[in-house]
Amino acid sequence: MTICRKILGSGLLGMAFVAVPASAAELSLQIADIVAPAFAARGVALTLPVDGSAELRVASLRVQQREFRKVRIRCAGFSLSGADVSCRQAGVDGLPGALLDFSYGFDTRQFRLALMGAGGESWQVAGQLGEAGWQVSARLEHAQAKRLAAWLPADMPLPNQGRLDGTLSASGSAAGMDAVHADLRLEDAGFSDASGLHAAEKLRGTVRLDALRKSAVWHWKTAIAWQSGEVFWQPLYLAGTGSRSLNASGSLRAGYLDIERAVVVSPQIGKVRFAARWDGGGLAEAEVQGDDLGLERLFADYVRPFFDKGALASSSLSGRADLDWRYRDGATRSLRLVLRDAGIADSRNRFALRGVNTALDWRPDASGSADIAFAGGALLGAPLGSGQVTLRMRGLEFGVAQAVLPVMDGKLELRDFKLRRAAAPAGGPCDDCPPDDAWHWQFSAALSRISMERFSEAAGWPRMGGTLAGRIPRVSYDGEKIRADGALLFEVFDGTVVASRLELANPFGRAPRLSGNLNMRDLDLDLLTRTFSFGNMQGRIDVDVNGLELQDWQPARFDARIASSAGNYPKKISQKAVQNISALGGAGAAAAIQRSYLRFFENFGYDRIGWRCVLRNGVCTMGGVEDANSGPYAIVKGGGIPAITVMGYNRAVSWGELVTRLKRVTQGNVQAVVK
Repeated sequence: MTICRKILGSGLLGMAFVAVPASAAELSLQIADIVAPAFAARGVALTLPVDGSAELRVASLRVQQREFRKVRIRCAGFSLSGADVSCRQAGVDGLPGALLDFSYGFDTRQFRLALMGAGGESWQVAGQLGEAGWQVSARLEHAQAKRLAAWLPADMPLPNQGRLDGTLSASGSAAGMDAVHADLRLEDAGFSDASGLHAAEKLRGTVRLDALRKSAVWHWKTAIAWQSGEVFWQPLYLAGTGSRSLNASGSLRAGYLDIERAVVVSPQIGKVRFAARWDGGGLAEAEVQGDDLGLERLFADYVRPFFDKGALASSSLSGRADLDWRYRDGATRSLRLVLRDAGIADSRNRFALRGVNTALDWRPDASGSADIAFAGGALLGAPLGSGQVTLRMRGLEFGVAQAVLPVMDGKLELRDFKLRRAAAPAGGPCDDCPPDDAWHWQFSAALSRISMERFSEAAGWPRMGGTLAGRIPRVSYDGEKIRADGALLFEVFDGTVVASRLELANPFGRAPRLSGNLNMRDLDLDLLTRTFSFGNMQGRIDVDVNGLELQDWQPARFDARIASSAGNYPKKISQKAVQNISALGGAGAAAAIQRSYLRFFENFGYDRIGWRCVLRNGVCTMGGVEDANSGPYAIVKGGGIPAITVMGYNRAVSWGELVTRLKRVTQGNVQAVVK
């Protein structure tokens, strides 16, 4: 009866009784429920063999908001008196290799727990369970971090590996936890959540946290020093060595997180100070300041992961910068950006700019300007010289009246560049309107003559002769499509190339779609065939590619035609060129070459060249000089002495096969054999 009174005093509800088995070798107690603030045990059974040991079974054990089922503790030594209960050298199901000592005072309501595991692991825990509240503290030595997972909310990333040293303490009441203090050193620690979107491995460093709840608001302060390890917090991935630190304080309440003050120090970036507030709708307010920041790691680690597509997703930055950014109510309120010897480079070698220096102050309600100087760069591999532009700003409208970029032995001149944020359409959204929150831009450009040979070498293309020059009347982007108004004119292979009706939809998406027409006139065949190792041809041709459609940069549809240009000029074709043209029609086409005495000639005369291809559904339907729709067709119609005619026999061939044949002959794998 004394035993039952003491247990009831600590919060037992239900019944307790003593059962003595027939053998009289052990004593069993079965207890209905034990209930205390923040603690409940149901279906408790205690077995006491006569050797001084004990076995405690609990059907359901709840501590705070976590519940454990079928808990079994086997004590090598057990004592129970009117003052306390203690268990020594206990084994616990679910804790293999660990031994547990614990004791509890019925009057004082204080408990002590010591867990010893392999490798010197030690948890020394002490606490008190009272009617008004509870408190617990722990000292950890080489403690397995994953043991904490059972005591943390299941919907947060939970520790799953590593060791902890230091102290932990918490206090609260039946309503929940009110205070948490932690001072821990992490060694090879890790965590993960069920989604796999937040995880870490081999973390080494220290964590200090003080959090106190007042009413429904948690006020917290933390200091984290991270020495090594990897963290993935979608979309960010951070790794490497070198001490990084975070000192921050703020508050947390339902749906709101305030970071009142935070300082992040990284050896490769510098010191960043920031404050921010998130509400239920996302980031509501932020201030970020930093001086002499390293742009390379700042962009690679914290900015680029948020660009899953577009040019910035495959670019890198360099140089140093000062930054002061203020954000509130869904918009930037001010931005000060100072760049020192900065640069940007596209990993696909499309563009690069280096040695950029500027000081830019921007506010949404003010006008201003900034001079931007650059030391050089590259465009499609072609080197750009140094220059300077003046950027004019008025709210969300930016413009550059004129910029001249030296390109090799010429120059690229940009005019009337404008960038602005679109306003909402009058009358509200419409189906055909571009998005009203997108950036729009436009410009015109002119490229003076530059060496095509030098440009093609720099771009990694086949070496081309002649010069490259062009005019772009106006190019614009409305948030959905890039359009070129008018015609783009270029001069290549001693002829002209006019691109018209160009339109690129979804340019920064995963599957951009390009449409337009290409019309080339008077291309010098000698320059063209020497460029692509096709065998020599002399003459001039016109090329038309109308109704061109590229999906994800692959041809999907076009009507193409190649024909000899009008006028008088030499018309010669070499044996190798004849063989390569015939090879495009398939292996049997070579039989169509006129034979016999022709094998004694290196070059032949011709009258006209003609070839056309209508691409639909991946099949190219071909024709020749004449427009007949069936039977063999002439690709090269003979003329002069000696004359040669090259015939095509295949009217339809898959686009993939045709490209394969073209690559084969231009790579010189087809030997010219004329019999």
